[in-house]
Amino acid sequence: MRKSLLVLTAGATVAAGTATAVVARRRRAAARPDRWHSVTVNCSPETLDPLPAPLDTLGFPVEVRIRPAPGDKGTEVAARVAPGADPERVRHLRAALREMRSLAEVGEVLRPDSPPTTKPTLTGAPLAHATRHGREEGRL
Repeated sequence: MRKSLLVLTAGATVAAGTATAVVARRRRAAARPDRWHSVTVNCSPETLDPLPAPLDTLGFPVEVRIRPAPGDKGTEVAARVAPGADPERVRHLRAALREMRSLAEVGEVLRPDSPPTTKPTLTGAPLAHATRHGREEGRL
């Protein structure tokens, strides 16, 4: 019994250490504001403007590259915040890239139904926060 508890504790410690290292590495990578963020859009490069909406309405300088995606699989749009800008603007850039892809492929920005519930609850608060800010983080 004691040996299995020791093995379980060691396994949990290794898992927690690995998860901490992955989160730290991702935070360091996301903290670089000069990093290029890319999305692949299912359309030809000619159909996109030089600065597609909503990237043109961000209110801060953005560098954009538009080129055919590898393997003839659409268009790759890469963007980054101009050097010297506030790193917090990366969240707005990522949300704009997602909206741009949705507008180009579907014609509108798809959003989840709102409100998700009719009355606010303690367990619904994290869901509401994730719904409001989900397009700013994570993989593109």
